[in-house]
Amino acid sequence: MTELKSRTNSPSKYKNLDFNVEDNGVYLTNEANRHLSHVERRSNRLKPISAIKILFDAASLIIIALSWLLLKYLIKPVRRAFLCSDLNLYHPQPVKKIIGSEFVRWYYIIRTKAARAVYKINFRKKSYNIPEWFGNLYIILGVFIFAACANSFLTNVGKVSVGRLRPHFIPSCFQKYDYTSFCTRPNDWITDYKCIGESSDLIKEKDGANDIRQSFPSGHASTAFCGLIFLALYIHQVWCYRNIGLFPYIVQTGCVALAAFIGITRITDHRHHPTDVLAGSLLGTIVAIIAFRYMVAQFKHSTLEQGEIIRKTDKSDEF
Repeated sequence: MTELKSRTNSPSKYKNLDFNVEDNGVYLTNEANRHLSHVERRSNRLKPISAIKILFDAASLIIIALSWLLLKYLIKPVRRAFLCSDLNLYHPQPVKKIIGSEFVRWYYIIRTKAARAVYKINFRKKSYNIPEWFGNLYIILGVFIFAACANSFLTNVGKVSVGRLRPHFIPSCFQKYDYTSFCTRPNDWITDYKCIGESSDLIKEKDGANDIRQSFPSGHASTAFCGLIFLALYIHQVWCYRNIGLFPYIVQTGCVALAAFIGITRITDHRHHPTDVLAGSLLGTIVAIIAFRYMVAQFKHSTLEQGEIIRKTDKSDEF
């Protein structure tokens, strides 16, 4: 029996696998067999992306987006009582926004490939190959957009159920007032009130009079942390395994710093209380982590072309 050691002519991913050449054929070594078994087990776990799954993904996204819009524009927040002696409600009306809503709402572009994949859609028992970049884009942006909508929905659940008054509530609601005549009973809760400009454009800066009663949690903070923490995690997953030194960590630090800056400006603009921003930041971070973990799991269970290692017995491969 002749025993030789050589290299396979298999795909480049497996070109370093050793095999033994014997009289009755070619056999992989124990180490190569273990690697092959791992690849085969992984390939067996992988399932194609079906058309039904895409339809359910689209339906889920539509449902969560409609729920967010329903809460934002149709459901009124709780009318919360307040003390006229509460100095936290006497901050001046905001004049300008350091960070505008549109800047935060337009989310962050994520690119670069996350996996070497060819995705297939099963529709009427037919398979259609989808380009690798499109499959990656479907998973990454699909998960991210759903996470952004879910984060906005949860944020608005807090806004309408808590109904916390913004720091500029009294100047915005009552417009012209004198503290001495307005606050005659500092220790009494004011429950029956109506803003004098409620039907005018005075306090319809965004969503009408309801907006000054939707301070908790901060929507800007939750949106910023959701998007930028997701991006930071993505960079860690993709870039940190490349030979580019500390650059990924610099970008990640910038993501966290930008998210924190957006949250801080909501306090300095007198649009939110500090606890509103803290709650929004925690909410956005939690949603981003859950969404990222789900995205990674989707890549692990998608249809990835692993390639095949064929145990060749052709004598041309013996040497």
